[in-house]
Amino acid sequence: MAEELREVEGAVGQKRGVTLRAIVFGICVAAGVSLLANTVVYVLHGSYMTISMMPMVNLMLFLLSILACAALARLFGRRFVFSQTEWITIFCMGFSSAICPTYRTSGYLLSILASPYYFATPENRWAEYIHPYLPGWLVPSNENGAITQFFEGLPKGASMPWEVWAVPLLWSFLLVAAFVFACFCVSVILHRQWAEHEKLVYPALTPILEMTARAGTGRRALPEFMKGKAFWAGSALTLFVFCWNMIGWFYPHFPQFPTGGGWSGSFHYLLPRNYPPFFMFPSTFVICFSYFASLEVLFSIWFFDLLYVFEAGLLNRFGIVATSSSYVGAGPYAVTSYKWQTAGAFIALVLWWLWISRGHLRNVLNKAIRSSADDSREMLSCRTAVVGLIVCSLYIAAWLGQVGIEAKMVVLLVPTAFLVFVGLAKMMADSGLVYLEAPALCWDYSLFALGGASEMKPSTHAASGLLAFTLSHPWSSVMPMMSHACRLGDFVWKDRRRLFWSIWWAFIVGVTVSTLFIIWLAYREGAHSFQNWSILREGIWQYGLSINAMSNPRPILTVEYWLFLGGVVSMLFLTFMRYRFAWWPFHPVGFAFSGTIFTRLECFTILIAWLFKLLMLKVGGVSFYRRSRPFFIGMLVGYILAVFAGLMVDAVWFPGQGHRVHQWY
Repeated sequence: MAEELREVEGAVGQKRGVTLRAIVFGICVAAGVSLLANTVVYVLHGSYMTISMMPMVNLMLFLLSILACAALARLFGRRFVFSQTEWITIFCMGFSSAICPTYRTSGYLLSILASPYYFATPENRWAEYIHPYLPGWLVPSNENGAITQFFEGLPKGASMPWEVWAVPLLWSFLLVAAFVFACFCVSVILHRQWAEHEKLVYPALTPILEMTARAGTGRRALPEFMKGKAFWAGSALTLFVFCWNMIGWFYPHFPQFPTGGGWSGSFHYLLPRNYPPFFMFPSTFVICFSYFASLEVLFSIWFFDLLYVFEAGLLNRFGIVATSSSYVGAGPYAVTSYKWQTAGAFIALVLWWLWISRGHLRNVLNKAIRSSADDSREMLSCRTAVVGLIVCSLYIAAWLGQVGIEAKMVVLLVPTAFLVFVGLAKMMADSGLVYLEAPALCWDYSLFALGGASEMKPSTHAASGLLAFTLSHPWSSVMPMMSHACRLGDFVWKDRRRLFWSIWWAFIVGVTVSTLFIIWLAYREGAHSFQNWSILREGIWQYGLSINAMSNPRPILTVEYWLFLGGVVSMLFLTFMRYRFAWWPFHPVGFAFSGTIFTRLECFTILIAWLFKLLMLKVGGVSFYRRSRPFFIGMLVGYILAVFAGLMVDAVWFPGQGHRVHQWY
């Protein structure tokens, strides 16, 4: 796969750097990403636009931009032809902005800030447990009904109460900005180790590089990558299936193909009671990216999910809670014991990766100290990356202390957050999976190390609800996206430092536009009309967890420590076998994700991708596999266009009653 990426790298057309027009275009895309994603989810109630590591909203606007520029170049000349560097700049800027809308930063942020006073009742006892610990500079008050109007809409003729939000948003944005900048610094620091020393292939970038390298020359009305029978077969097949299913929106009894949400396929009856079910969700989106991963990774993810089913069933039968009815597959938010085995495996693998990177990290530190060192290939200088990481980490620690978190928790929380983010980033770079989550959050790891919720003060538990917008699952995508942006920077001809600042300002534009747009829309329509979890339920969920931790603290069970240790030992064994014996068929990444909700839902699709790729290589060899790549790139393009077509149909015929062509699995 590394050779394939270099082939695409050599296909660069015009050698332009990060131009002003690309930056302006990228800023427009960044703003468009925020506006479109929020409109689709909160107004149309349609597809999930930012839930994956490759956000659909950015892919859609990026593809539509390429198609528009190709047509304009054909009609009006080569001034509409963009180089690969320019398209990479535009994509990365949209990529950065996609951290912000809906289920990412702004949706969770506003839910957390707006919920504590509006949803407080005598029954939930928030006034007793939560309100005494809420800092006034972070949570907007409900004075004059400002928060009530946020959820229920402004009275006719009333003005927007922006002043209520100004100070809380300022301090929240500073924390978010520090986290994002620190994640980018870590991505820059580790990039050469992953891309050059370990030669990770970044499978999810294969379609993106193909599109940017062959975006259009002006000779034809369509981009150059939209050529060949294989491409059009994949694109036409996908478009036909999803457009056929859209007929069922008008005629409910019309037969449909079993795509994603149309076929749940959870087979409880295949195994005895207490065993987790097999899930069979065929996901077009997942297969379009996972097909480019290695056979070893794909097989291991499927194999260890199968192993999880049998192990979790046995644990359940012995009285150890390994699965939860509240979340399929014992996701990270379910109170289960099994997840600590995977959590131990995950953290052991990340620490091993850092250990084998020690020589590279030492070299980065030397470059940061010696100003004469050459680090011109990086998007940030080594000195800026190291100093930026230290300064941001100190600011984050101070911020966490100010909201009431104990010092011992802060000391664990900050480094553990980056360990989790690094693990997810590298696992995506190695596997190409676009739906990932850690088996445990940094908050879980820190509580685990300190002995459980019973060891924490009430102020710490109250603050845990406030921090959901930076420490919860949606934020797990920040470093994976940033590390992939760093890899795309390797294909930029020049001006890599300008690329970084373009990405940074795109994020600032994205988070500002997204947050202010949601507030404006909420006061205009009432947030209750959004009918969306991220705004209406996330705050209730997080503060409910905080109160439960205060009123009924759950200790860490002895069996959970043993499971954690078992996960560490098993991962060390898998890692030793992989590095010691070339014939060893199992990749440690598969075990590090076993039992997590996304892996459970993706495993059937991953099995399909593995079988397809295995057959391609067995029947026709490597050359035949390479010729098959356009088919799957065509599938991705067809899928993106199908999602766009679904949005248009919803906007015209089903306003406010949208359909989810693109799901969260």
